[in-house]
Amino acid sequence: GRGSVDLHKINSWLASILWPNQDEDDKVLRARLEKMLSNESGGSDAKNSQSKISHSSQSDKQTIYRVKGVISVGHGLDNTGNIIPSSNDWVDDGLANGDVCCQDGLDKRRYIVQAVNDLWDILPASQNLCWEANETRCCKIIVIGKWLDEGQLHKGFQYCFNS
Repeated sequence: GRGSVDLHKINSWLASILWPNQDEDDKVLRARLEKMLSNESGGSDAKNSQSKISHSSQSDKQTIYRVKGVISVGHGLDNTGNIIPSSNDWVDDGLANGDVCCQDGLDKRRYIVQAVNDLWDILPASQNLCWEANETRCCKIIVIGKWLDEGQLHKGFQYCFNS
């Protein structure tokens, strides 16, 4: 899409699609696992049981293997027009080294999005890959997996854009 995304929102979106059951209560997950194990026929080894559990729990759900992309980051502004800094010390939000424009919160650097299974990074690209002042900013994400819900993925990604 055209425009820039909010770094907080895109991290939240990635967490929601890569960790779909993270908020599910442990008791619910344990009960589901025990039910699957109790339905197993006798004589199966543990490895075979684990394979069947993994397959049956994922067979009808979206499974994401990889996410790759290039994005433009626009930092949010508070009510007084000041840039809202990243809430995480380990995230390079560009504020310390002057990579963010004070008037609109746009970071001059392109960011690279990479995810494998349930791990991801969003990091600035090298300094020679900055957005030009007159360049139209856009964000592109590719999701590789199976049983992907294109509508849900598109809607979630669109939510990440600054208004």
